[in-house]
Amino acid sequence: MSILDTLETSGAVTRVRVLSGEDTDAARRADKTPIGKSDCTYYCPDAAAAARCIEALRESDERLRNRPEELMLWDWQATYWEAEPGNPNGGGTVLLGVAWYNAEFFADRRDAWFGAMHQHIYKQLGIPLEDISVTHWSLIA
Repeated sequence: MSILDTLETSGAVTRVRVLSGEDTDAARRADKTPIGKSDCTYYCPDAAAAARCIEALRESDERLRNRPEELMLWDWQATYWEAEPGNPNGGGTVLLGVAWYNAEFFADRRDAWFGAMHQHIYKQLGIPLEDISVTHWSLIA
């Protein structure tokens, strides 16, 4: 039995990178040092919601890169997709990281994901707020 057969029968989940970020692109991070990180998960009940979520993140990343002054404060990390085994609708989880480079900006914006604008976006994407989690980490140099 190969390792792939073992993984398949063990119920192991495969994580696929769908968007690159500052953690996968040394030139993008350059000489910036993160002071914190946020891990975000979005459970998507079906493939259509997942596609909308990934596309919204891609568009947001493009907008951010067009505002280089903000890239000095924070940046997206890579985005991954994990299909939910056995989900007949093609659902699963989108995982995203946020790198924070400025302590004051982090303190001010760390809960933006919970604000009215983001809640409106989640509703458009078809992702209920209870299916979103955000965990913040402080990085020690």
